Amino acid sequence: MKRLSRILPVAVLFLMLITGMAAGVLQKDKTYSSAENRTLQQFPEFTVKRVLNGKFQKKYETYLSDQFPKRDSWVKLQTVTERMFGKTESNGVYFGKDGYLLEKYTEEDIDNKIADKNIKVLGKFVKEALKVSDVKVMMVPSKTFTLENYLPAFAETYNENIFYNNLEKKLPDNVLIDIYSILNQHTDENIFYRTDHHWTTQGAWYGYSAYNKACGKDEKSAGAKKKLKRVSMDFLGTTFSKVNMYSQKDEINIYEPENKMEVIYNMGEKTENTFYQTDFLKKKDKYSVFFGGNQAVLEISGGVKNNKTLFIVKDSFANCMIPFLAEDYEKVVVADMRHLNIGMTRLLGSYRPTDVLVLYNTIQFMQDREFALKL
Repeated sequence: MKRLSRILPVAVLFLMLITGMAAGVLQKDKTYSSAENRTLQQFPEFTVKRVLNGKFQKKYETYLSDQFPKRDSWVKLQTVTERMFGKTESNGVYFGKDGYLLEKYTEEDIDNKIADKNIKVLGKFVKEALKVSDVKVMMVPSKTFTLENYLPAFAETYNENIFYNNLEKKLPDNVLIDIYSILNQHTDENIFYRTDHHWTTQGAWYGYSAYNKACGKDEKSAGAKKKLKRVSMDFLGTTFSKVNMYSQKDEINIYEPENKMEVIYNMGEKTENTFYQTDFLKKKDKYSVFFGGNQAVLEISGGVKNNKTLFIVKDSFANCMIPFLAEDYEKVVVADMRHLNIGMTRLLGSYRPTDVLVLYNTIQFMQDREFALKL
């Protein structure tokens, strides 16, 4: 009987491994995870060179993880188990106060060579653009850094002030907007989603107000309140997908300008009279309600007739702030370099904007391996 009790756990584990391997062989590889809103790793290219430099092994490890049968269920089981043992972190996510899920960022997650290169190239771009346009840079801090008072005790995080200090040295005076200090004054408000890494439309409104003040608008008009409309109460974002566990769902709010707007997608691919693709509210990726997700180029018209054109170089954090900005310019051009094969200098030459705004999230900017190449 004692011998059976020793063998049984091993046999069960062996059976689970065999079953998992068999299921993995039989199931067709998935290309996309709607739960995590990202492309999954496919079987990597096998060459002697890639094996010797370790690239094949690294990609193959990711491939096994991404294509593991019933992966979402295993992630949830792992999270539940670690929570039972009192852990305050699982799969790179901290379990914060009031139901906040906060992504874990440490110095090891930041490649300083990439970050420094991006900062250097951005500095050159800004100086060149300033010759013909008014330029502002807004780097939105991560939720984890902004809401540090929501973190569990002794949580390890990356100090984003290091990044801000390095960036400020490379930019001309009065270009960088100190959005961190402003958001830090409103941490008791719903400025970030609980289950996603993005800021909310309320958080983006504070960003919009800060931009207006930096551009010289008076306090009253810069901070004029906007009426938001709630369109969803059951949003579960990308941070949730990393642990498959939540305590409270998020709501999504949008801002609809009073004037009729026209949005041209990707150089004429389609034209809409709204900023919002509401079909996404019925899907997992509800954040893509803003413009249907990240687009290569957007051309927006319908704002105030002032002969001003705003050119926005951005990542996904800009998506919910653009509707505020669109009212204030005769034309707004939005460019996402991750989906473009054309340099920003060339685009600037085509549109000749009066104003330029570079709007990124700090972590995404520091980790972007293509930013310096494409800018």
